[in-house]
Amino acid sequence: MKKYELMKSYDKSKHIESIKVKNFKFEYLFSKNWKKEEDIPYVLRTHLLDSYYCLPERPDMAFTFLWKCINNAYSTYQRRSSKVVQIGDSVLLQNMSDTIASRVSDKIITTKTVGMLIEKYIDKIPNKILRFISNYILKSYVIKQKITDERYVYSSYNTFKSKFPNIHDSIISAYGQEYLGICNPIISNGEVDLRINDKDKSLKIIHSLSEKLKELIKTRQTFLSHNNQTYTLKLNSEEEYIQFILFNILYAIRNNTVHGKIASRLNSDYVNPNSFQSSKYIYLLGYMFLSLMLYISDDIKLDDLEFNFKNIKCL
Repeated sequence: MKKYELMKSYDKSKHIESIKVKNFKFEYLFSKNWKKEEDIPYVLRTHLLDSYYCLPERPDMAFTFLWKCINNAYSTYQRRSSKVVQIGDSVLLQNMSDTIASRVSDKIITTKTVGMLIEKYIDKIPNKILRFISNYILKSYVIKQKITDERYVYSSYNTFKSKFPNIHDSIISAYGQEYLGICNPIISNGEVDLRINDKDKSLKIIHSLSEKLKELIKTRQTFLSHNNQTYTLKLNSEEEYIQFILFNILYAIRNNTVHGKIASRLNSDYVNPNSFQSSKYIYLLGYMFLSLMLYISDDIKLDDLEFNFKNIKCL
């Protein structure tokens, strides 16, 4: 059913049919220590139930409610663990990120650690997610260079640039200038039109950068070559590795979605069979990190994390 017809006369069943939902069942987060309702963190259970309500049809919408749980987890953790007054999502998420990085050697079961769990999820990352990262980096760079209006720059780009300056600068040297050369952006009716003059070259640049980002996030290091120069992209520590995932993937998707920077993923004009799969992946990746945050905060036990290994089979 065309989106125009749904807007004119809404029908939920036809909407779901148009999204081409692929049902999936997954293992739910639950702690053996939660003997009664009052044992479950209050804010967590209220938003997590809303998140479940959206599943399995809309993992993209479910992720919005899931992030409320994540936000509450890292905010509560800071209040519990420190008397220093800190505010702002970026700082609070950074605190939690660094603590997770310090616990990657914790053994969930005999042969599997927290670090192995994270790596198994990253091994399954869809190409569509990596193209999303590549797009917001290169598009924002072009906007900064040619429009110089911060209202149109993705906040996720500024976060990426500030947290990973060496990686950012190498990407710009290898890809940014070339991408800039095929764009002649204008602002039209409050939106940016990049006016790309070579669509094939644009796709090749995005694809190439996406493949390099995949190699970086899976192996912690990759190399870029351009104009007889080689640039090294490297995640130098567990802290940088966890930050890269939390800030450049999960937090970036959360920000761009909530602030209306990107179209609804499953209602987009460019929706395809991979769209549902990537939305499901983001949900389960976020779900796994929520469980890690609850473990760090002593709301669940280490062996309660075992369910995450079963959910990898859903990806």
